Amino acid sequence: MRRHLTVACATLTLLANGGLAAAQDTELPQIPQTLRAGQPCTASSGKKVPSAPWQLPYLGADRLWSLSTGAGVTVAVVDTGVDKSVLPADAAGEAGTDCVGHGTVVASLIAARPDGGISGLAPDARVLALRGTDKFGAATAAGIAGALDEAVAAGVRIICVAAAVTEADPALRQAVDRAIAAGALIVAAAGRDLTTARDVQPGPYYPAAFPGVLAVTALGPDGKTTPARGTLAAPGNLVVGKGPGGGQVVGAGPAFAAAHVAAAAALIRSYRGEVTAADLARRLRDTASPQAGGPVLDPLAALTSASPSGGAATVRREPVAVVPLPDVAPVRQSAFAVVGGVLLAVCLLGAAAVVMPRGRRRGWRAGR
Repeated sequence: MRRHLTVACATLTLLANGGLAAAQDTELPQIPQTLRAGQPCTASSGKKVPSAPWQLPYLGADRLWSLSTGAGVTVAVVDTGVDKSVLPADAAGEAGTDCVGHGTVVASLIAARPDGGISGLAPDARVLALRGTDKFGAATAAGIAGALDEAVAAGVRIICVAAAVTEADPALRQAVDRAIAAGALIVAAAGRDLTTARDVQPGPYYPAAFPGVLAVTALGPDGKTTPARGTLAAPGNLVVGKGPGGGQVVGAGPAFAAAHVAAAAALIRSYRGEVTAADLARRLRDTASPQAGGPVLDPLAALTSASPSGGAATVRREPVAVVPLPDVAPVRQSAFAVVGGVLLAVCLLGAAAVVMPRGRRRGWRAGR
């Protein structure tokens, strides 16, 4: 019995330290933000979740789509490109292919048509794919600046910048200023993807930190935000989207939150006509839901408000069921704490089941 108890506790210990990651690996993989030089392109996961991911009910998608689906609006996505076999998109240069898959996921969160529970928040919007990185996903200030100029030249007035750099490059600042002067709303990730805590630099990140840019940080299903500088939070951690080849993957980081804010801007522009970029930004900020970690995107309030500062319907936050998903440090730490508590309780109960009967057989009494 004692041996069985020892084996059981050892097994639970293994589950607590490695089994969670193994279980996550049987679910959807996390899309990388970059690949190592020479690393093969990201393969299709070949997997699909059976129901709508948490971000859609959280954002009130059903109520939004009865009013607007983003028809007639184009959103530029500045990232690693977009796999056009997954998501029909206009593309500049080589941006119609996506070796990393990151830009494809971002674009799918904006404008993927409904497919087995997966949909973009603005499913009838169009995407203009622009590459702000090299083939392997490494972002440069020059690459992002060039993509911003291409978006402006194409007449796109909602630009989602999912790539980010840590240097406040003057040429990038000038490209941001040109886009704003042309009437574009720039929605930018206020950091890089969340993989492990040591991978996340404190920032600031650009172009999100430049004046006039709507910076976005990521919210998870636990209600916590990514430790990144941002003026608005939106679902971005453990969100599910379409990856390379059409297989579903998980995204974790501000880039995916920026996608949802850009999609919300597309819904508003489609519903209200040619509102200005300043009005879009004001609506998104002023109608945000106040939360402990900062203001959180409320797309229904932004869409229906008679004025940006209030008087609108709000999203009813649905309960979120979280399934095991890829290795994201804060979520994993919480899970380890829960598993550790269960492990301790099981081992103590098991020990009591072994020790107490033996003590009684030997005539043990409390206090002796």
